[in-house]
This record gives sequence, C-alpha cells and structure tokens, in this order.
Amino acid sequence: MADKKNLVDGRDDTKIDINDASEVEYVHQQFPNMSHQQIVEAIKTKGPSRQAVIDYLSSKAG
Repeated sequence: MADKKNLVDGRDDTKIDINDASEVEYVHQQFPNMSHQQIVEAIKTKGPSRQAVIDYLSSKAG
C-alpha cells in the first residue's frame, strides 16, 4: 500500500521513512552532533521504528 501523505491520522508517527528527507532531517535535528550518514546508518541498522532508532542513537551519543 502506498504511503498517502494527505492522511493525517497519526498511523505513521512511529516510523521513519528513510526515503523522506524531511523525516531523516527531523531525527538529525535531535542529534546535531552526529553526521547525516550516522543517522542514515542507524535507520538502516535498527529499521524504521522511530523509538528503536532514537534509543540506539542515544546510546551512541553517550
């Protein structure tokens, strides 16, 4: 099923779409001391779960 950007019902809030630059940038803003590539690698490693990626980056940030 295609992602319908015009739906605003919260179903997609728990996931990060690695192909959507604005979603990746939002995570990057939360971890400004990390490079964009580190953020992308974290998403690839942990999958699209927003909480899993944030937990992983938090543990790496120290």
